[in-house]
Amino acid sequence: MKRILFLVVTLTLLSIATAFSATTSEDPSSNTTPTAAKEEGSSEVSSDYFSTPDDADGDSLRQDKGGDQSGYRRKSTVRESDSDDEAVEAGPAKGSQEQAEDPREVSGKEEREFFDPSTGKEEKQVQDGKSRRERQSIRDDKRDKAQGKDKKEKKKTAKVPARKTVQPVAEPSALEQAMGENPVIIDKSRPQPYGWDQLTQFGYNFFKRGKDTFAAQTDVPVGPDYLVGPGDRLIVTLWGSINGTHKLEVNRSGEIVLPKVGAVKVAGVSYGELPALLKGSVARIYKDFQLNVNLDKLRLIKVYVVGEVASPGDYNVSSLSTVISALSAAKGPTKNGSLRNIQINRNGKVVETVDLYDFFLKGDKGKDIRLQPGDTILVPVIGRVAGIVGNVRRPGIYELKGESTLKDLFALGGGANPTGYLQRVQLYRVEAHDKKVVKDFNLDLSGPAAEQQISGIKMQDLDLVNVLPIDSVLRGYVRLEGHVLRPGDYALKPGMRVSSLLQGDNLLPQYHAGAAQIIRLYPPDMHPEIVYFDVAGALKGDPGQDVELKEFDRVKIFSREQMEEVPVVKISGEVQKPGQVRYLENMTVRDLLMQAGNVKLSAYLGNAEITRVKRDSGSVTSYSISVNLDQALKGGKENVKLEPFDELTVRRIPNWAEATERYVTLKGEVMFPGTYPIYKGERLSSVIARAGGFTDLAYLKGARFTRESARKLQQQRMDEALDKAQDQIIKLQSNVSQTASSAEEVASSKTTLDNLMRSIEILKTKKAEGRVLMEITSLRDLKGSMYDLELQGGDQLTVPSDPGGINVIGDVYNQSTVVTQRGRDIDWYLQQVGGPTGDADMDSIYVVKVDGSVISQANSSKFMFYNSFWGKTLDSGDTIIVPRQYEKTAYLRNMKDIATIIGNIAVMAGVLVAAGL
Repeated sequence: MKRILFLVVTLTLLSIATAFSATTSEDPSSNTTPTAAKEEGSSEVSSDYFSTPDDADGDSLRQDKGGDQSGYRRKSTVRESDSDDEAVEAGPAKGSQEQAEDPREVSGKEEREFFDPSTGKEEKQVQDGKSRRERQSIRDDKRDKAQGKDKKEKKKTAKVPARKTVQPVAEPSALEQAMGENPVIIDKSRPQPYGWDQLTQFGYNFFKRGKDTFAAQTDVPVGPDYLVGPGDRLIVTLWGSINGTHKLEVNRSGEIVLPKVGAVKVAGVSYGELPALLKGSVARIYKDFQLNVNLDKLRLIKVYVVGEVASPGDYNVSSLSTVISALSAAKGPTKNGSLRNIQINRNGKVVETVDLYDFFLKGDKGKDIRLQPGDTILVPVIGRVAGIVGNVRRPGIYELKGESTLKDLFALGGGANPTGYLQRVQLYRVEAHDKKVVKDFNLDLSGPAAEQQISGIKMQDLDLVNVLPIDSVLRGYVRLEGHVLRPGDYALKPGMRVSSLLQGDNLLPQYHAGAAQIIRLYPPDMHPEIVYFDVAGALKGDPGQDVELKEFDRVKIFSREQMEEVPVVKISGEVQKPGQVRYLENMTVRDLLMQAGNVKLSAYLGNAEITRVKRDSGSVTSYSISVNLDQALKGGKENVKLEPFDELTVRRIPNWAEATERYVTLKGEVMFPGTYPIYKGERLSSVIARAGGFTDLAYLKGARFTRESARKLQQQRMDEALDKAQDQIIKLQSNVSQTASSAEEVASSKTTLDNLMRSIEILKTKKAEGRVLMEITSLRDLKGSMYDLELQGGDQLTVPSDPGGINVIGDVYNQSTVVTQRGRDIDWYLQQVGGPTGDADMDSIYVVKVDGSVISQANSSKFMFYNSFWGKTLDSGDTIIVPRQYEKTAYLRNMKDIATIIGNIAVMAGVLVAAGL
């Protein structure tokens, strides 16, 4: 009973474990590789001592393929590892496809378990009574579906663009660093870094994982010493009295069977002797023929690779394989295996001992013998090792062989670099399994003493030799810097002076001859000090200035721009390009005029002025020099030689007017509108008369006269007023929630302030007109009146025709234009548009006349409750403006001033903003 209970519990746990394993392998997000899934789903254990689970899979696959021995034993494992990239791209579909193969069927075992790895579910073999053939049919259907999914996944993967791989930047070698670094000067020297980089064991990177770097090649010609054996396939070609080509394989008896000739024993015969042997056998039957023999396929031989290798085991390799190719098939020795004592056992005897260092360091493959069937390659545990680091050609950890000395270790490391400091070579050693010590040796000896010293130091296990670097500070030099042609380091010679560095063309033009400097280091602490010298004196050989140079001196030459203020002269007035010009030696007035692009047509050549500065010992005075430019341009005596910082002023011809100052414009109802040139002192009535006077349609009350100087002044005041109004609105917006008594008042206040802000934004886009108010009744009355202004360049007069209406805007019921009625007053026109609204400010209504003047209740006569403003008659083109009342609510009282300011600005700009006024 206990046995039955134990068996039931065991089977239950096994079913749960296998179901969980299959679910994990079927999950698309799982990272389990197909190989790992096979290992989990199979309970087979290989009986081979040297094989791994991967080897077991390989054996089962070979059995499934009918015992194909076209490659050595580990080929299937390599193929699986090479397909890892494809498995990543194909995704989970490929994993499921490989899992669909039942490892129990591949290995040829009888199926007795209840779990099917292809479905991940329990197989009820006993209960449902399904046969093996039915189950195989179900698995084939599922495999076809998995392959269909695999194709879809591959199509999706193919559409994804491949990512660009960024090639890593190779680090410079020790020689590249030594040759590429700039010379280090003594005041820039720093302590040398302590320690060394990570060392690696030499030689093990020759066997790259996953690639048969040294695998035997089967497509190379076979040498005459190759011994034919069972499994080789020969191609025998006959011609002459007998013709034919025969592919013959050497059987296990070592024979081949020639048609009509019989069996010929060829095993153990060299390839070079084979044609003669076959020819002799055929000659017993035929005569007068020729024969040729080639090897079609080489046999596979089984060898064993054991010991400290990555993948020990038995391998089917080509009969041309050598020791190195067999080690490559086993993925090379591990870092715990020896590279210098590899043994080849044949028939119980060691036939050869291979030292791979001979191949790695010298390229010698003399002991890389060809393997025979049954050979065993033994890689023992690594022997004694020593490391060499620092300034050597090939730093690393090397395996020692026999009694090795420091000389042998230097030979393994390729010798010391020229930058190695041999006066102090350090040796780190482990003594008596107790402590680690360091020893220093001086190897900078010459002759037999150096050979004896380096050969007398015996190396022990785990010794580490460190070759320190030399001092990288440059010696025996002086450095030239600054305004010179060839800056850099110069070899210091005995008695060398400054002049030897500056001879020839080494000084660039415009160098400062007054002073240069030498930065010199003084012992014992090598602190820097500055030594000044005169360049001109040094070039002349003055002993006091031609300083003798010392090691590490830095000579610096300055340019004139660095040490001297650049002299300039200035020209202004009637020239093409006024401004500053660099002063040159012997520069004259004519030279300066040419630099400035010559004089303008408006220049007065009779008299110009040079302002010159005179410097005394303690004061500066200025005086002027008069120059006749007409004579100076001809090169006469008036062509005065200039001095630094002179200022030449070229005056304008009296009464000369520029193009913008010589024209005025007449528009509208004049007989001949257009642009007219004026002369100095000409008045408005004169130009109107030249234009033929006014037409019969001229509406003189609406004449608009603008002037550029007035426009600039109005624009300045307009900008200031707009900025002030905008600041007040922003302040009111920030305080509106505090002053208002309800939410409705806050909303109303914000709406009103937003309207005012929009009005300001509109006005900011407009420019002031520059209008000058004047009354013109007729050309005759204008002449000699106060409005008959003296004209300026840019003045403009616009005479409109009669507009025929009065504009009424603002807070009225119907903003519109009313046809002008003779004798009608303001009150009448307001009634025509429905009158002011309830929000209108009756006390602030004003009228902008067509001539630009403004009338309001403030500038009209009053008598008790009567104001003459309401009874004033209007002219065609006048505008009545009705502002809004802001005093009804306490939080809007300050808005009235802002609205008034905006209204005034609008009048100034010639723009009437109705909203919010």
